[in-house]
Amino acid sequence: MDRVEFLCTVPMLEGLALPDLVKLAALGRADTALNGKRISTEGQPAEELFILKEGTVDLRYELPGRESSGDQALSRLEPGAAWGWSALVAPHVYTLSAYCTSRQCAFLRLQREAMEGLFEANTRIGYIFMRNLATIIGQRFNAAQDELAKQQGFDQVHQW
Repeated sequence: MDRVEFLCTVPMLEGLALPDLVKLAALGRADTALNGKRISTEGQPAEELFILKEGTVDLRYELPGRESSGDQALSRLEPGAAWGWSALVAPHVYTLSAYCTSRQCAFLRLQREAMEGLFEANTRIGYIFMRNLATIIGQRFNAAQDELAKQQGFDQVHQW
């Protein structure tokens, strides 16, 4: 599957026309990582947005003085999912770290400055992209709220 065909399957890009996806594909750089490799780091400047093509990625919070583990995962991403939204939203700092959790991950890196240039030149692409991004952020926020509510219920049942 070529890059444009892949981008046609990405929920964050739903509603973009084929010529729009061609423009976006031209901005990307393919990359890979092996199991356990940190791809992006919490607290670091967010210069890139990532779209997962193959494998799985965990989004984790980092604890000072401790090695990262799957216990710190807030979300597991499957192919077609994106992370690193902070590249497009001030203050442009990653809020979670991303780790490859499959044998190998393949993903597309999209530079913030190139994306902002495309969005400024073609505001329709920028509008559709940011509308989809807001929807996905809302869905992940609701999932995090549900998980927190489950955990609080567990704690109350077990008197923690």
